[in-house]
Amino acid sequence: MNDGVKWYLDNPNVQVFLSFTVKITASHLKKIRYSPYQQELWEIITEKHETGMGYRRISYWLNEHGYKTPRGHEFKNTHVFSILKKKRIADERIMKRFGVKIENLRIIIKMLNL
Repeated sequence: MNDGVKWYLDNPNVQVFLSFTVKITASHLKKIRYSPYQQELWEIITEKHETGMGYRRISYWLNEHGYKTPRGHEFKNTHVFSILKKKRIADERIMKRFGVKIENLRIIIKMLNL
């Protein structure tokens, strides 16, 4: 942190210092890392869900076509739901914008020797 901003008023015997902290939160800079397989699963599940298939039918379809969960298990309807939900939450977190927060605002006025 620096020592603030210093400027002189009309009176050169008066110094004014302004000091503050700025906090910026930028969650959209965080990269979510999905493996290519996780991305493929999400795309398949999303496509099937958008065409009207339910979670259980999607899980049956994935199992019939040889897909496994990222941890190597057979799919259940809860796995399908969880994949869609977690991706949606991650996308919302990335898109969320935060305001700038100014804290510790101080104005210091010093009178120099007259």
